[in-house]
Amino acid sequence: MIKLITPPGMLLTVALLVIYGVYAFLIGSIEKSWVLWAGSGIAAVASYGTAMLRPWSQYLVYLLAAGFIAKLCFSIYAGVVSGYFGFQFGSVSESLKAILPSAMMALLSCVCCLLVFRHFRGERAAVSAPVAPDAND
Repeated sequence: MIKLITPPGMLLTVALLVIYGVYAFLIGSIEKSWVLWAGSGIAAVASYGTAMLRPWSQYLVYLLAAGFIAKLCFSIYAGVVSGYFGFQFGSVSESLKAILPSAMMALLSCVCCLLVFRHFRGERAAVSAPVAPDAND
């Protein structure tokens, strides 16, 4: 049986980074947003770093999750202020159902941040743990 080099939690994070990168590129193309294009590039670099278990990649994962959640919150705020939700949907529950997929992606982003944090925290603890003296010394 083949043993995975990258733990399953980190593979989930890589998969979500790829999805976010494609999403950011496509929406950035529609909106002509250099911020989303930059997010797409950062997601590509973070995908590689996370798949290869590079410690620096965790900070990119945190940054991208915060950016995704901030963009989602801003979009919801803009929709509420402009009256989009009242015009487009008949009730608050329909509006919430429409936001549910994005909210789930935000929740998964937070889960991935936790998985990345736990992985690299454990790695740091293993590196910084003092070595017990040998009893034969």
